[in-house]
Amino acid sequence: MRRESSVDIARLLDEASAGLQLSLLSDWGGLDRKVTRPRIQKPGLALSGFVKHVYPDRVQVLGLTEIDYILSTQSEWVESGLDAYCSRGLCVLVITRGLEPPEVLLRAARHYGIPLLRTPLMSGTFISRVTRRLEDLLSPRASIHGVLVDVLGVGLLLIGRSGVGKSEAALDLVLKGHRLVADDVVEVTVRPPDIVWGSATELHQHHMEIRGMGILNITHLFGVAAVRDQKKIEVVVELSEVAEDDYDRLGTELELWPILGVDVPLVRIPLRPGRNIASLIEVVARNQLLKYRGHDSAREFQDKINAKIKAAGSDAPSFMSAAGTAPISLTEVE
Repeated sequence: MRRESSVDIARLLDEASAGLQLSLLSDWGGLDRKVTRPRIQKPGLALSGFVKHVYPDRVQVLGLTEIDYILSTQSEWVESGLDAYCSRGLCVLVITRGLEPPEVLLRAARHYGIPLLRTPLMSGTFISRVTRRLEDLLSPRASIHGVLVDVLGVGLLLIGRSGVGKSEAALDLVLKGHRLVADDVVEVTVRPPDIVWGSATELHQHHMEIRGMGILNITHLFGVAAVRDQKKIEVVVELSEVAEDDYDRLGTELELWPILGVDVPLVRIPLRPGRNIASLIEVVARNQLLKYRGHDSAREFQDKINAKIKAAGSDAPSFMSAAGTAPISLTEVE
């Protein structure tokens, strides 16, 4: 697992793609200071000297209220409050709305070496954007060998041993009108609240390796509608050569595959000659959509069988064992 435990202010300043629109007002350095939490903080009472709950490793945001307080309050009170506030070792101060920083704030920031940034965005807009970006930068990350596809809006992560046919199945899905997210190496990250997202590495983005054909550019072959940059991983599909009695025949067992501490539903598809794997994967996505709507076909079928046995007054064993993990065959019920 890879995790960026901190983000320095210089990188935050360069995050043009996040739409933060930050500019540097200070010239006294401090750009190597670190942000370690994605949540921001507005100083509030800290400007008056109550700094007990100030978290210096968060982005400190000063909007119209804070600037107006500094400008309209007696100078000795402001200086005392700012001194207590800035002495906490703040990583950065950001002024929103494009407001001009008061001279007393500039002096305090310079004295304690705190970088001072400004954005023309409203406070709410900036807070929303910087929080999302920091959640992304500070979230746990890992690389998984597999293929990520978007099938009917469901993110499916295909896993299995090398050469088992993951990329070929993904190519069949693209030919059916579905979209490729990543092939071979999937970069995964967890974002609140426990949602696993996957994307391709910058080098492999929109490319696929097919054995015997080499590297294919899916965008060039099928157009931009055949790819997407990232997708939430909702189901893990394992393609494997398993024994006949090594998987759930009925589909009532809930199997999970942990990704960075988050359990994702797992479906195992046994490989056999002549099976249309792409169509089976597509059915997995359709079945997941049904589950989102409250319909679990396997469990509904199980409930019907159990209800029929109960209605008949049969002394036959329950369709499922007490543990719920050992289904008996229909011939046993008959």
